[in-house]
Amino acid sequence: MILKRVISLVTIVALTPLCALSAFAAQPSRVAIIPFKIHADRDISFLRDGIVDMLTTRLSWEDKVVVIEREVTEAALTNVAGPMNEKAARHLGSLLHADYVLFGSLTIFGESVSIDAKMIDVHGVKPPVTIFTQSHGMDTVIPKINLFAADINKKIFGRVLRVARQEPQPYSQQPASPGIYAHPEKLLGELGAGTSDTSDLNPDFIIASGGRKTTGFWKSRNFPLYIKAMALGDVDGDGKQEVVFVTSNRIFVYRNVNRRFVKLKEIAGKSTYNFLSVDVADINDNGKAEIFITNLDTRRNSLDSFVLEWENGNLTPITKNDAWYYRVLELPMRGVILLGQRRGISEAFLPGIYKLAWQNGKYESVETLQVPDGINIYAFTLADVMNNGGELLVAFTQDDYLEILSKSGSKEWKSDEHYGGSLKYLDTKSEPGDSEKERIFLPQRIFVKDLDRDGKNEVIVIKNHAAASRLFKRFRQYTSSEIVSLSWDGLGLALNWKTRKIHGYVSDMAIGDFDNDGQQELIASVVMSKGESFFQKGKSAIIGYDLTTSKQ
Repeated sequence: MILKRVISLVTIVALTPLCALSAFAAQPSRVAIIPFKIHADRDISFLRDGIVDMLTTRLSWEDKVVVIEREVTEAALTNVAGPMNEKAARHLGSLLHADYVLFGSLTIFGESVSIDAKMIDVHGVKPPVTIFTQSHGMDTVIPKINLFAADINKKIFGRVLRVARQEPQPYSQQPASPGIYAHPEKLLGELGAGTSDTSDLNPDFIIASGGRKTTGFWKSRNFPLYIKAMALGDVDGDGKQEVVFVTSNRIFVYRNVNRRFVKLKEIAGKSTYNFLSVDVADINDNGKAEIFITNLDTRRNSLDSFVLEWENGNLTPITKNDAWYYRVLELPMRGVILLGQRRGISEAFLPGIYKLAWQNGKYESVETLQVPDGINIYAFTLADVMNNGGELLVAFTQDDYLEILSKSGSKEWKSDEHYGGSLKYLDTKSEPGDSEKERIFLPQRIFVKDLDRDGKNEVIVIKNHAAASRLFKRFRQYTSSEIVSLSWDGLGLALNWKTRKIHGYVSDMAIGDFDNDGQQELIASVVMSKGESFFQKGKSAIIGYDLTTSKQ
């Protein structure tokens, strides 16, 4: 009997660590990713963010691997002194209660690229996983990071993922600039060699060298915020145009009065609001343009859009809790129309884009637009772009190429360079077992107008320059921008003119009588800084170009 009790006791003692180990294994591993240290002969800070984002998505594994939020990791880093090495990484890991810490450096001088990184086990159970590689060209960075992540997954977590073979993509080197976003007073950038005359529409539009003039350009003061979107319209019904712009959850109404930008109204939304777009148009035909706010409630991950109208000096909601993405289009062959599209549970956009009209005290669908499958409400416009009397779609692809399509989806033309480029995005729910969500970047506006009154339509689009960040699926950063005019030359859309280089990201644009002088202007919202942290505010401005022509 005594022997049996001893055996039972020994068995219990022996199994206790196994049970504890089993319970411990059931908890997901915690990984801290330290932003890579960058050594470079130019500003490539966007790659630091892109690498963290990429490694986060590659290493995250539902119920098994959790990557600690970047903000939490960076806050803990302030308590770690000295250079980052294994000892410092383990100290950081203990502060964060992390199981693993990943750190490294990226060195780029000229075309020479080297990556030196390491993933260490804070508890010292597993050997480090390291990468040290030297290569030629920035286009090699992403494939190398992909392989490093796959090596970590296999050696540390026993997870084998198929890594798609990535061919290096051509990297268009942007001219070095003093910062990611320069001060807006430097918005009128330098001309490159071989440029030629300026446009009759505006001397700050480059046709292809001529004397530099700066008349016809206007800029607001800097706003300490990130302007996500803007629109133009007669909000209060007095016959004068106002500018409406939004941040993530605030709405501003301004007017240009004798070249002074005067605020008429500001209202704030809930902290859970995420404004995706703003449009302004008099759809209910009462003489005052409504303000259409497409809003995503981040708490419920659902649309909670609304429409405001000016009433007695205030902005009053005329509809609320709308499950619509809104977009106003000014179509040369149809006039101004309001479009709507629905959101699904797991899909960012449900099939079907509808023309909406004001009926029964709300905006209701009155027509289904004939557009190709896969085109969302923000990606296109309809116009006689070939100037032959036929209405075609001018649309952005998800990777920022410009296309001309028939309504049935037949491709008539596609650009060989990027246009558009946006920081606004939607994350869709992943399928069970997937470690990352699909991120859909919302395209920029496309205008089709005959600005020079020569009887031919022009396509006016933003062209944000992304350096290498378009190579990342979930990350974008833009170093400079232009607004360009294109028109059909029988073979494709050819450049008419472009603005001089703008140092910053253009988040939106509009065309209209911005300063109420009877002439049209091209206006845009320019972002110099998004204000990524609590301590750093955003910085944005509104700019305007006069549109004048001798063909009056």
